[in-house]
Amino acid sequence: MRRVVLAAVIGVISLALPAAASASFHLIKIREVGNGNPADYVELQMFSSGENFVMGHLIQTYDSNGDVLTTFPFPTNVAQGGNQRTILIGGDQAVDWPVEPDFTTPNLAIPADGAVCYLSTLTVPLDCVSFGSFSQPTSPLPTGSPAPAIPFGVGANTLQRSIAPGCATQLEPGDDTNDSATDFALAPPAPRNNATPPTEKGCDTTPPETTITKQPRKRSGKRTARFAFKSSERGSSFECKLDRGGFESCKSPLRERVKPGKHRFAVVAIDRAGNRDPSPAKAAFKRVRKR
Repeated sequence: MRRVVLAAVIGVISLALPAAASASFHLIKIREVGNGNPADYVELQMFSSGENFVMGHLIQTYDSNGDVLTTFPFPTNVAQGGNQRTILIGGDQAVDWPVEPDFTTPNLAIPADGAVCYLSTLTVPLDCVSFGSFSQPTSPLPTGSPAPAIPFGVGANTLQRSIAPGCATQLEPGDDTNDSATDFALAPPAPRNNATPPTEKGCDTTPPETTITKQPRKRSGKRTARFAFKSSERGSSFECKLDRGGFESCKSPLRERVKPGKHRFAVVAIDRAGNRDPSPAKAAFKRVRKR
């Protein structure tokens, strides 16, 4: 197994926790933090291409009081710099990793309660997360409320960044509120290294097309109007509108009681990514009284 081992890791350093995690020229964020499966590790993830030049940057870990536990300077860059690629930094325990870490260090310490930062220099943070009973104030370390404590043990849950709705799988700039309790949650461990091809997909920004497949005749004597409709995308939901009412959730087929007179019906499909058909399908008809 290839490992880049830092022979001399800087020990405990007296350092005031840094400020401004959101102002970053490096488009990389902490994606996963674990103290098991099988050893302590930190996974970073890029959300833009060309972010693999990390040499000289640092990972720093802190205990619940904000005291430094580990400082790891990156000794080299990584090879893969594509959007959504990851970088895995692991402890050097004599264990079998599910994937080979890109960097290992014998002193990496991830506590159950504490914080982790990715830094450009010792005083310039790029991204941070706090968890458990971390007692430092939100300023100067802007992590907001701490995320849940990280349970110990091989196979235990790790702390993973939650991806915002709208782009369900891809890490984006908007997936950071500087509030660890919002951005991170416990999840099964899934460490990935820089050689692992990303599985993330881009956002679906294409709206569906809505089609009415059944509707009343132009002139109908029936008290109940029957409609059926479909979307060009499977799994879509629908909203319907009759006359001057507003759009409301509906399903196909649909039945509506109507009074004598002219009526207008509209239905719009909304796909699973939240894209809404900008041109609702429409139908017009008139209910006439039977003689």
